[in-house]
Order: sequence, then structure tokens, then C-alpha cells
Amino acid sequence: MLIQLTVGCSHNQCIFCAMYREKRYRVRPLAEVLEDVDALARMAPRARRVFVCDGNALSAGFETFAALCRHLHHRFPALERISAYVNARDLLRLSDEELRQLRGLEFSLGYLGLESGSAEVLRLIHKGATPENLVEMADKARKADIALSAIVLLGAGGKALSVEHIRGTIEVLNLMKPSYLSFLTAMIVPMTPLMCLVEEGGFQPLTDRAILQEAKSILERLEMDHTLFRMNHVSNLISLGGRLPEDTRLLLKQLEALLPKADDTISCVCSEEEGLTL
Repeated sequence: MLIQLTVGCSHNQCIFCAMYREKRYRVRPLAEVLEDVDALARMAPRARRVFVCDGNALSAGFETFAALCRHLHHRFPALERISAYVNARDLLRLSDEELRQLRGLEFSLGYLGLESGSAEVLRLIHKGATPENLVEMADKARKADIALSAIVLLGAGGKALSVEHIRGTIEVLNLMKPSYLSFLTAMIVPMTPLMCLVEEGGFQPLTDRAILQEAKSILERLEMDHTLFRMNHVSNLISLGGRLPEDTRLLLKQLEALLPKADDTISCVCSEEEGLTL
């Protein structure tokens, strides 16, 4: 079930993201949100999982988010998991005790747009976080038994920062050891600052072959602990999945077989129509 607590994203500065450009960020009145929960509970009383929208629902603050979790817990007796997108700033604002309370109310999974572990790439894309912030938030979440699903953007540094992107991302992921890990491709869509940067010559996108090479270079040096890995988003050139490290060798074998067949053309720059499918 999807519950809309916030509208838009409180950060909304990532240069690759067009999702919230036209939305004015706001926190919806709690009473209004709880009414939505009641309506959904009447329609699907046995729902087991709830995702709290929008871009970073924890920005609503602990009291508001906790009140929503309590109401969800009350209205859905079979509830197993509450999840939401999270960022370093919002999670680090919460105390250890507040995080433990949220975990006790079934908030057990945060989807983190890590994008990169490189300080240079994070600055380039205006992520609003540092590698140190990201590792600290992962440690804090782990202590509260809240799992993280980390999302890496292949090609986020372009050609100029590809080596740095690979190196930094490996370092941060090996410290974070997220429960879930996804590789997406940094798609360059119209109406974003990244598209403007490309048009001005300030960002050189990677070819399809270079994007797959980044995936291989990162995967072969990861030290995970039974992490569920997926590379099956619509933005990806191929579909891969498995457990890390158990399936690492098989995943690398698949990538190695595909690399010679990959094009040296750039397909990550989208038209407006293509961008709507992402």
C-alpha cells in the first residue's frame, strides 16, 4: 500500500532527477493522511507492507512519522513492514532511541539513493551528502535494525569521474554492507540541470560498454554479507540478479560475456518521451 505523507522532495537539488521538479515540497496534514489510512484499511485490511511517499518522508519529523506508523500498526493487523525513501540528513537528525521506536512500529526498510560513494561525484550531482555522512547513517540504521536498500547510479560521474566513482562507491558500499543493493543507470533526461550540463559540454556521458564496465569493476571488489543484488531497472542495459557474495562469480561471468558485444554508443541521453518511462 502507498501512503502519501509528504509531497515532493525537501532536497530536490540532484541534477539528474526530474521526478519532483514541478512539485512544491510540503508535509500533508497528519489528520488528512490518517483518513487515507482508514480508507485503505477498509479496502485492504490484510495488507502486509506499506511504503510511505514521497521523496523523503522522514523529513516530516519524528513525531509525525511515528504517529503515522502507530496508526498503520493499529489499522493493519497483518502489517509486517513499513518502508520509505531515506537520506543521510533526515536519518542522522533522529536519535538512536527515536530510530528504535520507529523500528518497533515496523519501520524496517529505508531505500537510499546512494548514487555514488565518491565525494567528487556527490558534489557534482548536488546530492547534499558526503561519503562520511552515508557511512554514518548506515551504521546508525544498522544499530536500530533498520535495513537499507542502496541504489547506485552507474555513469553518475560521467567519463571524467568514472574511475573516482568506481573507487569511492566500492569503499562506501564495503563499509555500509546494505541488505539490498541495486544498480541503476544515470539517465540524462530533459528539463534537468544534468541535461543542460551535457548540452554545454560540461558532462560527457558514458557509452553502453563503459557503463557495463563500471558495473563489473564495482561488483568484482565488493565485500558484502548475503546482500540481495538487483540490476533489473528499466534504465539498465541488461537484467542481472543474485546474492552477494554467493553469486558474484556468476554475475561477473555474465557481464564478461556481454561486454565485448556492448555498443560504444551513448544510449543514456533520453528524449522527453523516453524520460517518462523511467
